[in-house]
Parts: sequence; structure tokens; C-alpha cells
Amino acid sequence: MRAETGAEEQFGPYLVYERLGVGGMATVHRALERGIEGFERVVALKRLLPHLAADASFIKSFVREAKLASLLNHVNIVQIFECGRVGAQYFISMEYIDGRDIRRILRHARKASGPPPIHVTVGLLLQLCDALDYAHGRQDESGHPLGLVHRDVSPSNVLVTSTG
Repeated sequence: MRAETGAEEQFGPYLVYERLGVGGMATVHRALERGIEGFERVVALKRLLPHLAADASFIKSFVREAKLASLLNHVNIVQIFECGRVGAQYFISMEYIDGRDIRRILRHARKASGPPPIHVTVGLLLQLCDALDYAHGRQDESGHPLGLVHRDVSPSNVLVTSTG
């Protein structure tokens, strides 16, 4: 899968394309990871905001997020590929989801045809609840609960793939 050309930035082994989102701690971009022998894959690249990279507590929190998320393996949870640093900028490379966030979908539906059908809404909520139940119930190798709690479940953080 080849990423589209446009405004590009080289960032370590990543060719960074458009911004997908921004939060209080980081930006997320679509990027192309390139490796040896022509290896390529499209990823979502989350980068700690530059002004936070000087604060050890933000770095610790960012890295902790990546470590904990990397322990999760569920069909409805984005997979973490790598946590690293290029120069002074910290990043998390993760699975790219080709789709839209629920906030955007609901906004579009409201303008076009009204709320989504109830069976669609319930289906999405069931998948979300399944993923949250998995994450909240996750245990370490010794069987002790990890105590994970997702504290930012919002329509803009729930993605629906282009295939539903």
C-alpha cells in the first residue's frame, strides 16, 4: 500500500503525511514506514508535542501509555508497533485505521439523513464495550490485574473502519 504524495516530512524511517488529529499531549499523522528490501507499511505516528519533550513527567506518561497499550491484543484496539525517539522528539508508531471517527460520522449523518439506525449504533457500542472490557480486565503474566482504565473514551477517539 503506497501512501499518497503531498506535503511530506522525513522523520527517522517514517515519511510523514497529513495530520490526522491533535490532542493536549501529541499530534497524530499518517506516515509511511520504510525498511530494508523495500519494506513499507502505512502507520499512524503519534508524536509528543515539542514543548512537552522538555518535561520528564510528560515523557514518562507518553512512554507509559505506549508500554501499556502494547500489552493489549484485541481486534478492536489499535496495535502499537514501536515507541522511540528521533532526535529530541518522542513518538509511538501504531496501526493505521482507514476510516473515520464517530464524531465525524455522527456529524455527517445528522446533516445527510439523521441519526444512524439503532442496530448500527448498538453494534458499534457492543464492539466498544468488548474492547474496554478486555482492556480493563487485562492481567499480567502472573495473573495480577493491570488496572487499566481508559480515561479518554470520546466520539473523536473511537474509529470505524471504512469496511464498518
